[in-house]
Amino acid sequence: MTARGRAAGGLIAMTTTPLERVSASATILAPVLLLTSTVAYGTLGEGHGVGAVGGLLQIPAMIAFAVAVVGLVRWAEPAAPRAAAALTVLCLAGTAGGVAFGVDGVQAGLFGTPGLDEVNLIGALALRGPGLLFPPSMVALAVLLGVTGRASRPVAAAFALGALLFPVGRIFSLLPVAVATDLVLVAAMGALGLRLLRGTTSRPVRTRRETVPA
Repeated sequence: MTARGRAAGGLIAMTTTPLERVSASATILAPVLLLTSTVAYGTLGEGHGVGAVGGLLQIPAMIAFAVAVVGLVRWAEPAAPRAAAALTVLCLAGTAGGVAFGVDGVQAGLFGTPGLDEVNLIGALALRGPGLLFPPSMVALAVLLGVTGRASRPVAAAFALGALLFPVGRIFSLLPVAVATDLVLVAAMGALGLRLLRGTTSRPVRTRRETVPA
C-alpha cells in the first residue's frame, strides 16, 4: 500500500508510487543477481561469459538493471530532464547488451560454441556494440545522481567505481576482481534502492471534500 500523509487543503502526499517501489526493489536485486552470475561463471563455467548457469543468472540481472535504471533516471529527471532522457536510452541499450551476453554465455556453455563476438565482425558488433555502453552509461548515471543530490557523494562515487571496474574482471577473466566489483555495486545500489524505497518524492493529489450541511 502506498504510504500517505494528509496535509492542509485536502492534499495527500504520496511518498512512493508502484513504479518507484518496483524500481527500488530492482535496484537492490540487480547487483545481487549479477554477483551470483559472476560466481557461477567462475565456479561452474569456463570463465566469464562461458557457462549455462552464469548466463542464465546474468539475463534476469540485466533485466533488473533495466528496471532499476527507469526508476533512478526518473528520480533525477526533475533536476536534469535532458540528461535523464539521454541516459535512459544509453543505459537501456547497455542492459540489452548485457542480456545478449547472457544468452551467448548459455549457448557457449551448453554447446561449446565460440562466443558470437568471436565468429565475425557482425557478431562482434551485435554483442559488443550495445554491451560496451553498459559501464560508461552506469558511470554517467552515478554522476547524474550525485550532481542532482539524489545520491550522497560516497554512494555516487562507489556506484561509479563499480561501473568503471565492471569490464576489468570480465575482459581479463579475473574472478576476484569481478566479485569485488559486484560487491561494490551491491553496497552502492543497495543504498540507492533503500533510499528510493523509503520515498523521496512528494506528489500532491487533491482529494474531493464533501460539503456537510449545517
